[in-house]
Amino acid sequence: VAQARQNAATAVADVAALRTLKDILRGLVWAEAAVGQHSSVTYTHFFSELVGAIAATHYDLQPQAAQSAVLVAGVTQVRGLTFAATAVMGLSEGSFPATISEDPFLRDADRAALREQAGFALSPSTESAEREFFYEAVTRARDRLLLTRPILADNGADWVASPYWEAVRRLLEIEPTPGSSTAVLPLPETASWVEWWESAASQNLTALAADDAIRQHIETAAAIWQMRQQAETGAWQGDLSPLRADLSARFGPDHLWSASRLEAYRTCGYLFFLQSVLGIAPRPEPAEGLDVRQLGSVYHAIFEQVMAAGLPDPPAETAVRERVTAVAAPILDAAPAQQGFRQTPWWQQTRAEIIDNVTRSLIALAGDGYTFFRAEAEFGMQGPPLVLGSDDGDQFRLRGFIDRIDRRADGTIRIIDYKSGSKATFTPTAFQKGKKLQLPLYALAAREALRLGEVSDGFYWHFQQAERSPFQLGKVAGGVDEAMQTAVAHAWEAVNQIRSGHFAPAAPDGGCPSYCPAAAFCWQYTPRTW
Repeated sequence: VAQARQNAATAVADVAALRTLKDILRGLVWAEAAVGQHSSVTYTHFFSELVGAIAATHYDLQPQAAQSAVLVAGVTQVRGLTFAATAVMGLSEGSFPATISEDPFLRDADRAALREQAGFALSPSTESAEREFFYEAVTRARDRLLLTRPILADNGADWVASPYWEAVRRLLEIEPTPGSSTAVLPLPETASWVEWWESAASQNLTALAADDAIRQHIETAAAIWQMRQQAETGAWQGDLSPLRADLSARFGPDHLWSASRLEAYRTCGYLFFLQSVLGIAPRPEPAEGLDVRQLGSVYHAIFEQVMAAGLPDPPAETAVRERVTAVAAPILDAAPAQQGFRQTPWWQQTRAEIIDNVTRSLIALAGDGYTFFRAEAEFGMQGPPLVLGSDDGDQFRLRGFIDRIDRRADGTIRIIDYKSGSKATFTPTAFQKGKKLQLPLYALAAREALRLGEVSDGFYWHFQQAERSPFQLGKVAGGVDEAMQTAVAHAWEAVNQIRSGHFAPAAPDGGCPSYCPAAAFCWQYTPRTW
């Protein structure tokens, strides 16, 4: 890379190509681990795979300040980004929105009965998020929006317009501009799926022959799967009770726990075993830009420094945005190097969205009769931990950072924990099942370990939506104290089961997280459905 940068004329392209080559090599390593290829390969075979991967990829040059660029992406890939101009394609019936049919094996009526009578978390099979996708798509444009749709189906019949297309036409007095395959178009606009397939067919592509080795791997995996499903509880099924003494010593009364580790165990015992007992970290799939952890770190740093500097009084939007922009600029400038990610071509849009989300969040949190009191309140590291005892004299200790604490005029406080993800999983049901323990445990720590006073409320704050979570401490039946007691009971259950060696895998509701270290080999791994 250093040598490539010496030639100023080609430095940008050469460095981008070298970085893409490194990504390809990382992808080959990840693919080898994910597929489970254990046998060695010849240099010729490796070189052939590498050349094929290089031929199938491309790299994008970072646009210059005065250079325009076009991003081609799916609707869900551009969430949180804005563009000067946006084109949304395929607005015909059955394409966008896509046609959804009822699941013939589990009808919606049966799902409703199971949901109401047995408490199963089953959504209707005909439930669709296409309306939300369309709303998110058309709101990505700052200046110009282009909507397109096909008018002829593959069989030559008229293709009915999407209801979203018709809704836009009712709202706007704009006459659509028709186009057809017989029109003489400029060369840059001539492309279609038909042309693509004709071009592919002309390359004399041959079908891949059946691979006996792959078939044998599949048959062996199926046999192992059947054996595991029929096996009794034992060491190979996550039962490590013979190691109870060792585990009780390792995770004894002096062990410092975190809420995230307790939640990991409540999600899946095997996930906790791999991460916290064996110390196995997942090999992430190759990705561009910030991951969830990096994005969260950036947001946390901006929130903390803005609140340390103080908000304008009154917190008018223009003044708050100026304060956030001034604080965020150096943090965002240093983020790629500090967090270890590569800037994407849309990094400037991402920066703008981060500043906008922080601004909206701070304005929304400025009301409700609370004022900011403390950020990143630590317990259990430098200060005293939260110590939770039991009736038999046992105890466990908890550490953590409370993202934000606000105080009311009567001296009571509320706890706020920032989250980068969707609020869909932070529900009262998830709390009652023991899946979300961090907020009530942090509230208890603020009262007992930090001695900051009584807690009157608390919630998770989802900064990308600038909204609080459905689960809120103040809305728990029985009050905040009841929420704390419930969380402590769930935490004790997790601690006792860990010390007893119970690490059986179990797929959580909605599927397993992709970051699980066992994603490539766990026999209970169930990918999430979106």
